[in-house]
Amino acid sequence: MLIYDDSFVAVMTATSDEATALGARAYGSEHVLLGLLAAGDGLTQQVARTFPDLTATAVREAVHGGLDDAPHLARLGIDVHAPEGASRAEGPAGGRRPRTKHAPELQAALNRATATWGHLRKTGALPKESTLSSAVLWLAVLEPSARAPRLLEAMGIDPDGVRVAVLSALVAPGEPVPTWPDEVPVGPVTRLVHRVFGRTNVAG
Repeated sequence: MLIYDDSFVAVMTATSDEATALGARAYGSEHVLLGLLAAGDGLTQQVARTFPDLTATAVREAVHGGLDDAPHLARLGIDVHAPEGASRAEGPAGGRRPRTKHAPELQAALNRATATWGHLRKTGALPKESTLSSAVLWLAVLEPSARAPRLLEAMGIDPDGVRVAVLSALVAPGEPVPTWPDEVPVGPVTRLVHRVFGRTNVAG
């Protein structure tokens, strides 16, 4: 049976706090990324050593200012600078915790990442851990279809490089870093994880 470990729980709590502070109406991949950076577990610390500009403060400012949307808005002639004290990407700051579950982009990213994670575990490319750790959340927020990679690119950080750093931290020293596959079969463990994510908020 798969259970959450302490790192996963810490990230869920931090994600909820970040989403609430930003006035979000639903949990998105950007809030999970913030939760990962704010919780700062061992895996995140290893990633941060490779990408020192990847900090909670930097991502928070990118979310607050809608940095990933700025080029599109500028082409439409819209001022790319968010008004002070307000966010283009979120609702009013300091609101209630989001009542809805995951935003569609986050749910799709979680499903995709857990399927790939399960496949890599099954093939022996990643260790067969018995718990869901923050690694699964890292892999989810780095899914290309999610918002978080667009934010990272707007910040000048390569999301594919971050994924390699995450995968490198998961394998034993000297072991090859697995390639992130394009398509994977969905097995029973992955379906179980999908049901868990589907019926509960990742951050609550």
